Amino acid sequence: MRYLEALLAVVIFVAAASLAFPRIAPLAARVGLIAAIIIAALWLYSYVTSRPPPLASRVLELIRARGPLAARDIVAALGADPAEVEKALEYLVERGAVRRIKRGDVEYYDL
Repeated sequence: MRYLEALLAVVIFVAAASLAFPRIAPLAARVGLIAAIIIAALWLYSYVTSRPPPLASRVLELIRARGPLAARDIVAALGADPAEVEKALEYLVERGAVRRIKRGDVEYYDL
């Protein structure tokens, strides 16, 4: 949504600058086009980098079904690579889908 708002602000700026100062309308249009390209590139980067890791949905389903689990339990249950499970857990914790609970030396993950 923020990228759409930014694009709308650029369009309004270009239109206002073109109406207020007709001589700089071509320059304002070029600057607006460059700004739109930058906004599109930022949106694409945000979209690509915010996609969930492949195991995120399976990890979330497992935690829902079994309750609090340690990372090693999730790895064993899914038969997955520990690094991939760790990425999925980090993604889910960052977005607030699961929470990390530390009991002694072991970290558990729960909803």
